[in-house]
Amino acid sequence: MIPASEARTILDRLFDRLPANATADARLYSSGWGTMRFAVGRIHQPHAEKLRGASLRVVLDKKVATATSGDLTPAGLRALAEDALALARAAPEDPKFPQFPGGSRSSTIDFSAATASLPIDRQARIAENILAGASSPDFPVRVAGVLSTGYEQWHVGNTSGRFTSTRRSIVGANVLVERLDLDPPGSGWSERAVWDHRALDGEALGREAADRVPRVRPGTAKPGKYRVLLDGPASAKLVGELAYLGFGGRGWEEGWSCLRGRMGKRAVAPILSIRDDATSPLSLPQGIDFEGTAKRRTPLLDGGVVRGPVTDLRSASRLGRPLTGHAPSPEAPGGEYGAIPTQLILTSTDQGSWEELVKEVRTGLLVTRFHYVRTVHAGRSIITGMTRDGTYRIERGEVTEPVVNLRFTQSVLGALSTALLVGKARRCYTGEDDRGNSSVSAGPLALGDFRFTSATVF
Repeated sequence: MIPASEARTILDRLFDRLPANATADARLYSSGWGTMRFAVGRIHQPHAEKLRGASLRVVLDKKVATATSGDLTPAGLRALAEDALALARAAPEDPKFPQFPGGSRSSTIDFSAATASLPIDRQARIAENILAGASSPDFPVRVAGVLSTGYEQWHVGNTSGRFTSTRRSIVGANVLVERLDLDPPGSGWSERAVWDHRALDGEALGREAADRVPRVRPGTAKPGKYRVLLDGPASAKLVGELAYLGFGGRGWEEGWSCLRGRMGKRAVAPILSIRDDATSPLSLPQGIDFEGTAKRRTPLLDGGVVRGPVTDLRSASRLGRPLTGHAPSPEAPGGEYGAIPTQLILTSTDQGSWEELVKEVRTGLLVTRFHYVRTVHAGRSIITGMTRDGTYRIERGEVTEPVVNLRFTQSVLGALSTALLVGKARRCYTGEDDRGNSSVSAGPLALGDFRFTSATVF
């Protein structure tokens, strides 16, 4: 990691290289990751990396541009400043870009130094435990997945005097168990993300994926409307889609958000609330965003009612709303979305056990997770995708036979408007983002209406 004293020196050197008529903010990154992939029942492709770098955003004559570098030597910093200034001179004017704020407050968060520096043999032990839990004495299986452990740290400063820092520790794991003696093959999935490796039970995670594997050949299922029970991975994916479709400041500013114009109005079932809270131990905690604004608990939907979007410096200024601490790194892929929530937490006034959720659905489908989800119409929150790795029929309040996968085309807000019950047990999910840049803390979710548009043969 980069000590704060060294970071201040680097930032001062950067800003000293700018002309008097330029303002700027900058980020210094430091990260360390260990990644273990496993396939065909064994660990392969172990990988370790450590990275350091800088990002400089310059405002020059109402023009804004960003440059990055992995070279933090004096020569590298000089080249970074020159690149940012050259890009700014060539950029179009952005007369509404706000001034950089001062102040240096950050939020207190949970962090595990042991997780951030977990030795390679400890990582291998977790992966081996996952593999052990995923094995089955009853039928042949093929196990694949990934385990990532590590840390990220960044310091943020600007020419208005801001200097603040954060760090976070992350463990993310997912596991796929395939049964090859069925035709078509059946599969089961499990995943989890934590900020402290001691909270991850690798053997239980592998066993959970194995338990979701069909024991018999999947039956048929016709397209149509169903009551559904979304297990944790599917529930988190559905809720997480609103980060892009509804809760982002740029979507409100440009008018394509599915929640634009609905402030103070009910958008989903009154039993549901969603907040973004990167300071909560339920998420993957971090103290500041990439503009150095302190993270804080931000209500997004409260009792089904819209409370507003998250913001960064640009969207807060243009919407006339307070900063919420959700700026992405200016040069990051996906930065075109602007401010989006990255640590969503789903809560409910109506919670139940797994058995109560199944009985609430009574007749319908159990979906373990969604795959290849894509946006159809952002303003109407319509998405499409497939079920995968454990889809089952629910009859008379009991989970019965596995069924083939189905494609869905569904409004997220429409589905959440029919919420019946949320599971008491919840965990943090990152989907396919095993480095935890975004997460959703959620439990299983029973819905009264979900539209499936076609079925497969597998």
